[in-house]
Amino acid sequence: MVASGLLHSALGRRLAPRWLKRAVKSAIPYAAFRSEQFRREAEELFGGPIPVRSDYLSPYPFTIGVVTDTSYYFSHHVKACQEMRVAYRLVDICQGNWVELVRESGCDAFLASPSTLLSSLRHMFDERLRVLVEDMGYPLYPTYSELWLWESKRRMRDWLVAHEVSHPRTDVFYDRERALAFVEAAEYPLVCKTDTSAAAHGVFVLRNRRAARRMVRRAFGRGIRPREWDSRDRQRGCVLFQSYVPHHHEWRIVRIGDDYLCRRKTRVGDFASGSGEIGWAAPPRGLLDFAKSVTDEGRFTSMAVDVLVTAGDDGKPGYLVNELQCLIGAIKDPTKRNAHTGRWRLEGEDWRFEPGFFYQNACSNLRVAHVVRTLANMRGLSLATPIEVLPG
Repeated sequence: MVASGLLHSALGRRLAPRWLKRAVKSAIPYAAFRSEQFRREAEELFGGPIPVRSDYLSPYPFTIGVVTDTSYYFSHHVKACQEMRVAYRLVDICQGNWVELVRESGCDAFLASPSTLLSSLRHMFDERLRVLVEDMGYPLYPTYSELWLWESKRRMRDWLVAHEVSHPRTDVFYDRERALAFVEAAEYPLVCKTDTSAAAHGVFVLRNRRAARRMVRRAFGRGIRPREWDSRDRQRGCVLFQSYVPHHHEWRIVRIGDDYLCRRKTRVGDFASGSGEIGWAAPPRGLLDFAKSVTDEGRFTSMAVDVLVTAGDDGKPGYLVNELQCLIGAIKDPTKRNAHTGRWRLEGEDWRFEPGFFYQNACSNLRVAHVVRTLANMRGLSLATPIEVLPG
């Protein structure tokens, strides 16, 4: 693990050649490597270990339980609670006595961000968060139905089909022979996606049948390993194919409560997702309405809707949902802004734009404010100090 420690250091990340980084990542449990990397990055922001509970007097009569995770996404929720002056407490549901820990926490609601570094951890979160909500009756945010879709392209595909939401044609196969028959008749290029993975690490553009056949054999053989993924956690026994939609960019509309944020992701190579080329732009006419209709359909209030815009047969733009993600990453450089940086709110039949930066802590400030308002409404309370996210 000495080599792993060197790669975690600032000097190692800067000087180590790519071949050495790849060799080390292949030789060690990569999920543990990434978790340690995330821990270090999070603690750098806090100047030390993340405080397990708030140490300040809150103007709000609630305590939020922040569920910890191995990707340290929960650090965004902690930062948001601190900045919004909302009382919080960390809760680790990975522990065997997690039910007792939840009951003893004194929390009124919970914020969660399931770990996706290993499928076994993801399954644990699915199981225990369901018990938290369905059997113990605690409010959870994002909601369980939103988190159920989180980082699962198979679940998302079935939801889109069941709710008749337009999206690129997507076919999922659990049978090798049916998958092989499909690729023989398919048009190319064709997109293959693993069920989990982020930033396009599990997305493969297949240019011909030979490449598609090879992907099917991998899926039903040794398994498909997304890029930058733990070698112990290959995805086997299933393969997902999606029609390739030519595009220059992809739109991301984030809805938190009644706030909508709009960004445009420019394609680099084959992908817009994970390209890092993100800019603020005014959404095309009708896009906000489309995003609202999709989120209303699922009763989603913490959801990013990634949309591809296509030309319809009638000459009008058509919208295809490419991804649904209830949690998103932080903006790497919040200083890069323009006149379109802000949030949108629907007032009557018109959308009103408010300039400013509202992505604080990967949108967790908006999420915490929504939870506090929701708890107050559930209990019929009037907040003496209204909670509102101000532009950063």
